[in-house]
Amino acid sequence: MQRLWRIVLISAAVLAAVAATGLGTAYSLGLFAEAGRFTSVPGCGIMDASTFAPVLSAPGVETDGDNCTASDGQLQVNVGYTIVTKHGTVGGPQLASRYLIAVAGGDTETLQGVGEQAIRQRTKAIGAPQVISMRVSNLIVVLSVVNLGGGDIPAGAQDGLVKVATALGTRLGA
Repeated sequence: MQRLWRIVLISAAVLAAVAATGLGTAYSLGLFAEAGRFTSVPGCGIMDASTFAPVLSAPGVETDGDNCTASDGQLQVNVGYTIVTKHGTVGGPQLASRYLIAVAGGDTETLQGVGEQAIRQRTKAIGAPQVISMRVSNLIVVLSVVNLGGGDIPAGAQDGLVKVATALGTRLGA
């Protein structure tokens, strides 16, 4: 009887070792890394003229591949998408999050309630463009607003771009 128990215990130990090795191999191959929700960019179809209403009075929306542009002749809003895919054991959403942390600099602020993670950058370039980079799962969305006349962006446009990003983040998260 003791011999039978020894065989059972040794067999169980061997099976546990094989299972642990299999799980370790699967982890090292990235089988448990989250790919993210997006396999392709959503494009401009997710937005219409009303999406840009907080910034632009009567926008004309144009599509250029995966990028969208809306303008009312004075201000222009640009929207671009980038899919971040998993790499090894690091998932797409985690890599996208790392990207946003890496691009955050001195003149950057974190925005709460915009996508899953978002930052706003105010630049010193001509037209004083403002850039919001946000993450929804493994999708990075970059929105910018610029004064086409070269002057500063009106204060309402800065707050309006946050509203545009918030609405877009909500649609993408649904």
